[in-house]
Parts: sequence; C-alpha cells; structure tokens
Amino acid sequence: MKRSDIEASVRLKYGDPDEVAAFSTIAAEGLAPFEGALVLQAFIPGQRILDIGCGGGREATAMVQHGLRVVAMDLVLAMVQAARSYGQKKGLVGSYVVGNAVSLPFCDACFDGVAMLGAIIAHVPGRDGRVQAFRAVWRTLRPGGKLAMTTHNRRCHWKFQLYFACVNRFRRLARRLGLGTSLGDNDRWSTRISEAQSRHPVFFHMYDLDEALADLREAGFEVVDARARAEFEAGCVDLALRERDYFLGFIAKRPEA
Repeated sequence: MKRSDIEASVRLKYGDPDEVAAFSTIAAEGLAPFEGALVLQAFIPGQRILDIGCGGGREATAMVQHGLRVVAMDLVLAMVQAARSYGQKKGLVGSYVVGNAVSLPFCDACFDGVAMLGAIIAHVPGRDGRVQAFRAVWRTLRPGGKLAMTTHNRRCHWKFQLYFACVNRFRRLARRLGLGTSLGDNDRWSTRISEAQSRHPVFFHMYDLDEALADLREAGFEVVDARARAEFEAGCVDLALRERDYFLGFIAKRPEA
C-alpha cells in the first residue's frame, strides 16, 4: 500500500459521519488534565497557536478559553466544519483550516506555538514523513516558539513490546526478500483507536520516548520536557510511572538562533 493510500485511510476513518459525531460529542469535555498541563507549560495567553488535528474542536475551543488565539486545522473537512460549529456555538473566535500536517499551508514563523494533541503524529506514515511533519511545524514557529505534543507509548505494557518484537522481525525479513509491506517498525492498523470505534481501519505508528526524542531533534527541535501523562498530571518526574503509562507528552522548542 502506498503512502497516499494510508493518508486516504485516515481521511476515510475520520470523515465517517459516526466519527465526526463522536468527536463533536466529546468537544465539551475540553482538555484532559494531561493536555492542560502541557498547554499551560508551553503557551502563554495571547499567543497565536496552531492546533493540528483539531477534530470536533475539543482542544481548540478549550485553548481559546485559556486566552490563546487559535487556528484549528484538520485533514478532514467535516471535522473542520464540526470544530467551527462548536466554536461558534460557544461564542468563541477562532480560525479553521483544512490542511495536511506534512505540508502545513502557512507562512514561515507565523505561530508562537503549535499543539499536536491526541497523538496526531501517529497517523503520519514513515519516519521520513513524521520528521517532515516536525520540520513543517519548526518552519511555522517563530524562533523560541514551542510545540506541545502527545504520543502513545509502546513500552507501557509487555503485550505491546512482544507484539512489535515479533511483527518488526517479520517485516524486516519480508523487506529483505523483496516482499514489499506498507508497514514499518512499530506500525499498526486498527479500528479501535478513536471515539466512535467505527469499522474503518486506520494506520498509526506507536512511538516510545526515545524514538520521539530522536525524531524531534532530527527536525531541529530542542526538547524542553518529555514525560509520561501521569508525570505531567502529578507535576513530577517518576520513571516507574513512565514505564506503565499509555501516553507520553513532549514540549519542544524551535531554538532562538
């Protein structure tokens, strides 16, 4: 399967009316405590923030309520329309754009911050594609601007570790034998990754902390903070919590010079 087909699977999944309805329903929940901790640490009220993968507007609307000036962007038009509708319902001012994380449709250095919450980066296929997305974020950030991002954590449970140890070995063997596969190391297809649990399978890449750090640094970022969800929520550094938590959070900065 080509990367264009993988991107099409993401559009199909999140363009499903059931998915749009589900993401619209949870919009009122606002930021999870984990996401709120990231946003408060990374951004200052009054800053202009790009929300990549806005879904039904859950994160974007909450960030506007925190005093941020938000541009909400999603790959799927129906999600952008849902986010705009929710923002208008709440009487909040925001901008809404359809766009691709790998080739952001914005000028250089036009944002003070970028949010990629909900493990959005997981839906970008290929390490080069994910690094390209990070470079696109870096380009649109002003010097000193910050990225707040969440990912899954494949190290959090032995079942994930065993699964990927097996399938990664199989895929590497298949590539050596010339049997092409659309999936690389630590990639998956799943129908159980979103709110609606719809029937459409979707691609996602499951990071661990070290791999995400390497990709961010490859794109030119300085990593300010990298911890598990429970660590951010508790306001501490605790490696035991990190080993068990399903989500990781990152704050990375475009260097001043």
